[in-house]
Amino acid sequence: MLSPPLKKTKPKSPLVLLLLIFLLALVTLVTASNYFLRPLMETEIKEKVAHKIEEKGHSNINVDVSGRDVTIKGIVNSEAESSTLEKISSNVEGVREINNKLLIKNQASD
Repeated sequence: MLSPPLKKTKPKSPLVLLLLIFLLALVTLVTASNYFLRPLMETEIKEKVAHKIEEKGHSNINVDVSGRDVTIKGIVNSEAESSTLEKISSNVEGVREINNKLLIKNQASD
């Protein structure tokens, strides 16, 4: 019994191999930069948001950052203050989303 003839495969072009190596290197660099630079980015965003909030006279507001998402916690005097601090925080460069956990003073004691 004779076996079917083997198909000859065309060798890959060096250009295709270089492209695959480039893509692999790019993915590796993006992953590494996200892993190493994320804490620096979070710290920078936290400092900027906290500074903007303190400029408005609120030193008792806690700022937490996860990625580019910011959570603000604390007690404020009114809904207007809460909205203002949320807006100030959302206008900081690098912030994607604000999670407003601020409590209104009169409502906090209920």
